[in-house]
Amino acid sequence: MRNNYRFASLIVLALITINTPSIWAEDDSSITIRIHNSSDTAKDTPAEVVLIDPQGRRTGFDASAPFNDAAGITEVHEIPNSGYSIEGIADNTGGGEDEPFYRELYVPEPLPGKYTLQIIGRQTGGYALSGGFYDSNHSGQHYDASGFIAAGQTVIIDMEYSPTPGAPAPIITETITFDVLRNDVAVARQLNQLGDDKFARSLIKNIDLAEKLSAVCDKRRHGKDKPCQPAVAVLKLFIKRLELANRKCDNPADCDEEREWTAFRKEHGRDDDYKDFFRDWARDDWHKHKKNCKRFVTDEALKIISEDAGWLIKSLGGSVEDELGKPGRGKHD
Repeated sequence: MRNNYRFASLIVLALITINTPSIWAEDDSSITIRIHNSSDTAKDTPAEVVLIDPQGRRTGFDASAPFNDAAGITEVHEIPNSGYSIEGIADNTGGGEDEPFYRELYVPEPLPGKYTLQIIGRQTGGYALSGGFYDSNHSGQHYDASGFIAAGQTVIIDMEYSPTPGAPAPIITETITFDVLRNDVAVARQLNQLGDDKFARSLIKNIDLAEKLSAVCDKRRHGKDKPCQPAVAVLKLFIKRLELANRKCDNPADCDEEREWTAFRKEHGRDDDYKDFFRDWARDDWHKHKKNCKRFVTDEALKIISEDAGWLIKSLGGSVEDELGKPGRGKHD
């Protein structure tokens, strides 16, 4: 993942203890990671994973080796007794050979410390990730996450883990940048989970303008003013546009994006801090096409993109209202 933007958000997710051991936890302590396609109809996962332990040893997909569909994936097993494999859902369900495949990464008796998980995109698509973290008493935590990934993109997730019983639950962190948000929109469009190209370009324009505003927030901050408030407001408007396109409104007649724009202009139109935004937005081609473009967002795309936007808002000093959902791509139980 490229981290060349000034503002980055860290997702921090505390995992909650599971009192019953998982079928994955065959040893006293272990880490297991599974990744599969988020689509039920896809034949394979769009992404591979590699886990790096506190000593810098790797297990999983070897991104340095060229991928060959005929030969399969190239694996690295530097962590002792660890494994990485292609598994078929058919292996567990008794289904046919056409059942989709997933990847499973397994590390028995892992060291305590910081682990880095790299999710590496081989194809553009949506992924679903599951993680199991178990201590030496077979007590464990379970983590689920989903996201979009482009071919050639790498998503970095850091994990603090301890196998000691009673130790704090693992902490999962992921960096969210403006670049990640742009990628989310681009991939959702490629997967036909988001309206036409004109609608996608207008959303990316909002992200670009929010980033532009955030880059000058230090110069405009005075006293106890909220940091980067213009960028926060534009990102909240961005999320609202997604919700309206997803028809997330009590009354269909209220699913009117123009009302949101009018309210936004009324609130901020006379504020000098938003001058650059209104000037650049007025020049955008969106105004020529907005009457005949297709606007829709699937539930999956709404969840992934709005949650990433929510964490970016938090990194800029803002907060996300409850109706936007809790930030973070993962969930725990």
